[in-house]
Amino acid sequence: MKPKVSRTRSYRLLALMGLFHVLAFVAHAQTGARVAQANLDYLVQHAQTIVRGNVVSAILEPDPRFSNLETVLVTIQVAKTLKGSALPKLTFRQYVWNSKDPTSAGGYHKAEEILLFLNSVSEYGLTSPVGMEQGQFRVLHDNKGNSYAVNGRGNIGLFSGVLARSEPKGVIFSAKAKAMLSKARGKVPLAALEETIQALVAHP
Repeated sequence: MKPKVSRTRSYRLLALMGLFHVLAFVAHAQTGARVAQANLDYLVQHAQTIVRGNVVSAILEPDPRFSNLETVLVTIQVAKTLKGSALPKLTFRQYVWNSKDPTSAGGYHKAEEILLFLNSVSEYGLTSPVGMEQGQFRVLHDNKGNSYAVNGRGNIGLFSGVLARSEPKGVIFSAKAKAMLSKARGKVPLAALEETIQALVAHP
């Protein structure tokens, strides 16, 4: 019986080690390591959920199952759902590498309006934006009532190759969307971005 118990414990230890390696990789990406460039089409096709809304709370706390792992529990008041199930509120848990970093809450700030492309939830109950900071957009408003969106990379490369891949599939873009898709970087009109996202969601 003892060898069986020892073998079982070994399997559990290996499984936990595997989990820590996966989380370490994700954490490394979160702290500024290079993450492969992802354009808008990639973000749309790989996201399980795309929503815009305001951050209700972003609470740093240990993972319920792995108490040594720091996570952020984020709740968003959803204003618009562009992909996935429409819910009035969305709550998810994301792994945090360095809880002492002032931006360690995954870049989520209470009351801030964001546009978010979320991966599916893993078997460990964790998720994160597709392409990390590339799939997390701040929504900005000017004093004229205009709304804009910019991701954690300043939208660099966001529209690269989108027209070339999408138009042969029959995706039709408005003139405003095409003007936006020609940009290499910088904030873009929120309405044009959401219109383009919806067009891409309709043509996977």
